[in-house]
Amino acid sequence: MTKLTSKPILKKASGILAQEYSIPKDIAWAWVTLLFSQEEQKRDSEEIRYSRIAEFEAWILGLGLPTDPKNPQSIAVSPAAVKNSARNVFEWPHEYIFEEPAAPKHPDTKATYADTITKPILDAVKDAGGSDDRAALIAILEGYVKEGKEPFANVTPEGIEWKGSAWTQGDKYNLLTIKTLNNRLANLRKKGLI
Repeated sequence: MTKLTSKPILKKASGILAQEYSIPKDIAWAWVTLLFSQEEQKRDSEEIRYSRIAEFEAWILGLGLPTDPKNPQSIAVSPAAVKNSARNVFEWPHEYIFEEPAAPKHPDTKATYADTITKPILDAVKDAGGSDDRAALIAILEGYVKEGKEPFANVTPEGIEWKGSAWTQGDKYNLLTIKTLNNRLANLRKKGLI
């Protein structure tokens, strides 16, 4: 079986989630594939993976989202609408796991990241003296929120709210929790950024 972390699989999964409309089964497959690729090397059995895909697909169907108006025969729904509905129910697979940060070409060139939250996390790791203690990092990030640093919005009992790169007034915020921070740290480690 192809490893879940192989680039073609990640690209295919990210492509499905980037489309305007996709069928729920494909969205579920892509979502679960990307989530599993983010986890540490422990491999879940295929059975667990398929049951999670089925559970997520059933949940998407239960949302009753509007289908693609250009293709009324299909059951395709918007992956972005699924993401918004899932915000506090299911974890979202982070975009930057398949978008490489731009390699600085010159010492003064700033690295750019696909996701607005990546740089603040790297800054927090630096401020923590290279430590990846999640509780300490959350405390540092909450400090950034109080200082009004971008892309942060609020600290809530559920976690830290932050604005994605396409955020506009009135949009829902993304949520950073201890669990999602753990996944992001694992990805940054994989990429050799920390």
